Parts: sequence; C-alpha cells; structure tokens
Amino acid sequence: MRWLLLLGLLVSGSFAPAQTAAEISGEPHHRLLLENSEVRVFALALAPREQAYVQHTHNFLFLPLQDGELVLWSAGTSAVQHFLFHRGQVHFWLGARVGGMRNDGSATFRAVIVEFLNPKVTSYGYQYQSGTWDYGSGAINAPVDPDAKFIDEMAIGAASVADVQLLTADTYPPPRKEADELLIAVPDLDLRANDDTLIHKASGDVLWIPAGRTWPLTNVAGTAARFTVVALWKAGN
Repeated sequence: MRWLLLLGLLVSGSFAPAQTAAEISGEPHHRLLLENSEVRVFALALAPREQAYVQHTHNFLFLPLQDGELVLWSAGTSAVQHFLFHRGQVHFWLGARVGGMRNDGSATFRAVIVEFLNPKVTSYGYQYQSGTWDYGSGAINAPVDPDAKFIDEMAIGAASVADVQLLTADTYPPPRKEADELLIAVPDLDLRANDDTLIHKASGDVLWIPAGRTWPLTNVAGTAARFTVVALWKAGN
C-alpha cells in the first residue's frame, strides 16, 4: 500500500548530506492556524522548487488542498522519490521523526497539518483483520464515487478522522459520542448549524467545535461541500 511506502521513507534510502531540521512552528513554510491543549494546526505553502525540512515531534495528519506532487525524504536519505497527492485525501503519519518535502511542480502546493498533542492518537492498536496489535492504515481510501455524498472514516486511537462530501442540502451528523471536533475546509465551504447560523470557511480554514454538538451540519451551497472532521474523543468514551 502507498502509505506503507511513505512510512518506509523513514527507515530506508541512500545517504544524503546532513541538513538542519526546524521545529514545525519555526519552519517558514508553515503558519500556525490554531493551537490548544489537544492540537496544533498549521497551513503549509510550498512554492515551486521550495522545500521544507522539519522535526516532527507529534503524530500528525497531512491534508492536501489540491492535487499535487512532492518529493519526500527522511533524515539520511536522498531527496529523489516523488509522491502524488490528491485533494482532500487524508494521510496519518507518525511523529518522532525528521522529514523533508520539496515541491517540483509548477504551482504552489498547499496543505493543512494537524499535530496531535495526545500520544494516544495513533494508528497503533488491535487489528481485527490479523488478530494482532500492530499499526493500522495510514490513509483514507479515495471515495468510490467522487461526485456523490460520502462519509469515510479512519480510527486513530483516541480520535477518528472523517473525509466528508455533502451534496446540496445533505447533512453531517453529530459525533456518536462526546468529542471535541476540528473541521477543515477543503474547497470553500458554506454550512448551516442548527440555529440557522451560517458557517463560511475558505479553503484551508479551520473551525474548532467544542464537545456537545447534538445538531447536524447542512450544506447550503449549490455545489458539493468537501471537508475533513477530526473527532477527539473525551476521556472515558
């Protein structure tokens, strides 16, 4: 699977010249969007030929905002391998690593990165398919029908993440148990809350929803609404 190949970059590859990694909050291509006791959220913008070399302390999500291609490498490996990314496709990567990325494309590559401050947000857990404790999937598969409504989820320990698309007037339900939620707009987004409050977010904007949402979110735009929702389960759930 492609996510296994991505993880393999952490431990394989030919030797590369030493580089100095920056902590993500000090890396100039990353801009802090939101920070609280559970997450740090960054906007990434890499212009053509630019690169970022980052020390990742925490496990994190990587959410591309458009289709694109990046060169990815890890400490001690060569910056030669290209990877394709698709708009809105969620990737979960483990922290405690140094990684680099370079944009060899002709347009600026944009993404949102969500760092999890709780180490229990992880892909490691009991895998029912194999009956063993191991690392699970690191990505949500592409939707079967990209033009239809879909809600595709991935469990990541003390949280879950959903890749969501709503057609006009479709709704996204409240979480099945108590959770804080982080909503990330992929294209521009227009939703309605239960009290007729309108929520407008531009591509890459984020919205923090404290635990207690019991009402659906409705797409009030004339086009499909694509967004990602991270649910961070409260203790005991």
